[in-house]
Amino acid sequence: MPALGEGQLEVLKILYPWYKEEVFRRREQMMRLTAFASAFLVLLLVTMLAVPDGPRRDGTGMLFAVTGVTLFSGVFGYLILQQCDRHRMAKQALIEIERALGLYEEGLYLPDKSLYPEGWQTAWLGDRSVTVYLSVLTALTVLVIAAVLLRT
Repeated sequence: MPALGEGQLEVLKILYPWYKEEVFRRREQMMRLTAFASAFLVLLLVTMLAVPDGPRRDGTGMLFAVTGVTLFSGVFGYLILQQCDRHRMAKQALIEIERALGLYEEGLYLPDKSLYPEGWQTAWLGDRSVTVYLSVLTALTVLVIAAVLLRT
């Protein structure tokens, strides 16, 4: 990587905390979206199981309920994936800034050692948290839909 000028280093030093915050903010947003949607679906499930069966409903009511739950979960799944994409882009930019600042170079900041471990550049590629978020959302959606179908 070519040597950076003083002005370029200053820009990177300003951008670095912004991108670091962006990475954390996007991760937190994914967790909040998952928590909110999951809490709502669990509340819906508990309510459906706690309320005694009333008169039998027709297929139209069941269709509306299933469609509504599916749309709700689909929108939240989309929002989680959107935050995931933005998190990934911010993480890639952050790593490039870290490389440009020499945080992975041995001996630049610490004798015979890099400031950041080499594995940090690729560790995020193995992150499966979004899979967990979407799996939880899907499982709860299936449970609510099953409860709707069993009540009709």
